[in-house]
Amino acid sequence: MSEIYRVLKPSGLLLCVTPGYPNPAAFQDLTHVNFITIETAQYFCTPGIYASIYGFKGNFSIKVNRFEVHTNYIDMSIPYWRKTLRRWHRKFFKGGLSHIVWELEALK
Repeated sequence: MSEIYRVLKPSGLLLCVTPGYPNPAAFQDLTHVNFITIETAQYFCTPGIYASIYGFKGNFSIKVNRFEVHTNYIDMSIPYWRKTLRRWHRKFFKGGLSHIVWELEALK
């Protein structure tokens, strides 16, 4: 996150979509050293910037931090697929939540 902050211009935006806990995909990559939850963004943002105790150098503000259904392979503009995908996610992800979407603004 320090490197992302470094390369962003002032008021630059970090746009991120990642599998988040409790989605099982959050645990499938053995190279992950931490797992993302809906609270993770707060570690990099004012007022706390708690990640600074781990060496993070930067400051973001949260514009968007939410769970949503996300897919790369289905056209979500088609109503039939949208309804089918929501039903499937409700069944397997307790309410249809699978990925965390971040929009963080670099405060410089």
